[in-house]
Amino acid sequence: MRHWLVLLALSLSIGVAHAGKCVDGGKTLYTDTTCPPGWRAAEVGGNLSRISPEPATEAANQQFLKKRAAEERAYQARLAREQNEQARTAGLDQCATLARQMRDLEADYAARRSARLPEVEHYRGRYFFLRNQMERRRC
Repeated sequence: MRHWLVLLALSLSIGVAHAGKCVDGGKTLYTDTTCPPGWRAAEVGGNLSRISPEPATEAANQQFLKKRAAEERAYQARLAREQNEQARTAGLDQCATLARQMRDLEADYAARRSARLPEVEHYRGRYFFLRNQMERRRC
């Protein structure tokens, strides 16, 4: 009796491997798990079997996967280089913008030499702010 209980417990705990077919409208999904929400289970309608590939096919598959991994690494490296270049050119653009703002500020100040003290303080504060920005960006 105890032997049968152990076998029953083992049979209940062992998962059965199966392939499932799920449909949603005109789309079909084959899965080895339950159907996702919104999909309904359908009958597979036939026998499914997995046949191990021949050694030559397996070698070709491994070679393809290695090639894809190398291409992915090259793509990620190129993407990183492009992002670094964009960041560098953005920094140069900011430097040019700051330099233009300083020239405009100096020209505006030169045009208003008879400015009152609050305006002079405003020019001075703006000038030091722009100069500090340029120093922080190493322009």
